[in-house]
Formats: sequence, structure tokens, C-alpha cells
Amino acid sequence: MNLNLNQRYLILTAVLCVLLAGCGVFAQSDPAAAVPQEEIPEAVYTYRGNIDAENKQNCAAGMALTVTEIYVSEGGAVHKGDVLFAFDDSDVAAQIALADAGVAVAQANLEKAELAVSGGVIAARAAFDIAAAALNDAESNLDRMAALYEEGAIPQVQYEQAESAFVAARGQYAQAENTYENADAQSRQNLNAAKAQLLQAQASADAAESAASKRRVLAETDGTVADVWIHEGTTPAIGQKIMDVIDYSRLILEVPVDQFEIEKFTAGEPLPVYVNPLDLTVAGTVGKISNQAIRTGELSNFIVTIYLERNDQLKIGMMAECQK
Repeated sequence: MNLNLNQRYLILTAVLCVLLAGCGVFAQSDPAAAVPQEEIPEAVYTYRGNIDAENKQNCAAGMALTVTEIYVSEGGAVHKGDVLFAFDDSDVAAQIALADAGVAVAQANLEKAELAVSGGVIAARAAFDIAAAALNDAESNLDRMAALYEEGAIPQVQYEQAESAFVAARGQYAQAENTYENADAQSRQNLNAAKAQLLQAQASADAAESAASKRRVLAETDGTVADVWIHEGTTPAIGQKIMDVIDYSRLILEVPVDQFEIEKFTAGEPLPVYVNPLDLTVAGTVGKISNQAIRTGELSNFIVTIYLERNDQLKIGMMAECQK
């Protein structure tokens, strides 16, 4: 086919354009730069739990005994240390009486032992001191008689009498010393035994009193008697609930937080809490953050405690949530 010059020029121009387009000459160098990118918002997580009281006391039977007295009523206010209820203590009352009698006997024995120390030992000591003085006099007299006998001033019989008196005084001294030492050792032994007896009797009395005190259950916190599950005269089974005491002035929300999200929380920071049943948001403050995770399979969650602003509408057990 015969082409004129203009036709050849057009064909060459078209081929050149195709080649240049394939090399990207006419393409945009940075398409992304031409389109503005929107920032991806940080994810917001929701953490759920149930409202609870920071301070509460769940009383359950620790022994299979009859509840003889209930000193509080449901809905009543109590203070820490108040007696809530009491179990039958007739058996420990007898133990206390017996233990107190044992203490009285032991105390009397101790007083006798102390009198023995102040009486028998003192007398033995006095006899020992007299024998020591007599021995000293006999020894001095013997020395004087020996000097006189050597000078020829006294006969031998007089010297021998002084010597015999010294030997007798030395024997009496040894006997008095032995009597005193025995009396002292025996009195100390008796005194120590009496003290030990008193300590043992007192320990028995303390144990009986402790057993009796456990029959009276005291409030461990200020609060309100939320529930009373039994009546006076009931004998609950071990572990059976008797009553609950709750401090409603300090309500909390405990939520589990994944280990990779725990850094979102800081103790002391404010954190609003939404209470689902009331469609109500209350002020909260992050309190305790547990140091040990609760593991469930491969998941590790930490418990974050949020203190809630007091609100009379809040109830124990209500579902609530917070977001971070």
C-alpha cells in the first residue's frame, strides 16, 4: 500500500503516543498524593459489669448450732463491732465455769508457793546464817586457843575442847547450808510449777472465752442489714446463709479488661459509668487495677475497680458499663 507523507506522519505519531503511555509518561506519579487520606479514629471499647458494694459481709453458718438470738432487723443500720446474732453457747458456758474454777485453784496454789518462799526458805536462811556465825566464832576461838596452847598458857584438854567445838560448828554449818539449799531449790520448783499451772489454767479459760466469743457474730463494717435469711431458734446447716450486711455508701463497678487494653486505665482518672436499667450516667473514678490477671483459656483479663458517685437510685447487681 502506497502512503503519502502526511499519512506516514500520523501513523508514526500514534505509535509514539502508545509507547509513551506504556512507559507511564502520561500517568500520575503519585495517585495517593492527589487524594486526601482521612484519619482512622481510635477504637472505643465498652467494658461491662454489675454494680457491687466495696464493703459487705455475707454471714453464713460456720457451725451446725441453733441461732438463739438475732439482734438486728432487715433494713436496719449497724456499726462495725455490733452483735448481729448469736449461736447457742450453753456448752461453752459450762466450759468457761470449769476453766474459771481451775484458774482459782491455780491462783491459790501459787499464793501458797509464794508463802513457802517467804516462810520456809527465810527460816532455813536464818538457820544457815546462825550456823555460819557460830562456825566463825568457833574458828576464831580455836585460833586463839591454839596460840595459847603453843605458849603453854592453857592445858591440852582446853585446846581439844575448842577444837571439838569447831568441828561441831562446821558440821552444823554444813547441815544448815544443805537444808537451806534444798529448801530454796524445792520452793523455786514449787513456785515454778504453780506458775505453770496458773498459765495453763488461764490458757484454758481464754480458749473457752474465745469459743464463746465465736458464738456471737459481729458486724465487720458499717452498713445496712440487707437480708435476714433465718429466724431465732433455727439450726442452719454449715454454709447456709444467715444474713448480709452491705455498706451502700461505697458502691463500685468491677470490669474485666483485656491485657492489651489495660494501659488505657489510670488510677484516679474520672470515668463516667452508664447504668443500663436506669438509662442513667453517673460519675465514676478509676480506683484499683489488679496486678494479677484472671486467665480463661488463652485470654488474660485484669479487674479494674471503678468507684461510683453516690446515687440512691443505684442498686446492687445492676448492669453498668464504661467506655475507653
